[in-house]
Amino acid sequence: MEPINIVRAVILTTLLVAYAVFTIRYNRVLRKNEIFSKGLRIFHQIMIWLVPFVWALLLKGLSKSAPGSHEVDNKVDPQPFSKTGGTMWSG
Repeated sequence: MEPINIVRAVILTTLLVAYAVFTIRYNRVLRKNEIFSKGLRIFHQIMIWLVPFVWALLLKGLSKSAPGSHEVDNKVDPQPFSKTGGTMWSG
């Protein structure tokens, strides 16, 4: 076998292993995700295998927690006037 073919085989093998590890890892994360319905989750799992890397990165970006979502802790007190300790209409 020529050296150029060996290099091509090593590069191809490395890409295939990286793709398999990345896809299997993200499939496990997606299976535990409660944002998507069961049918949509199956669709995304199929698309992850059909569209290498791109679909998983797209889902990762879209399902990330954003400020104001239920997963992000709200740092601002939602009722600041309830803890003043005084009455509202004091004279």
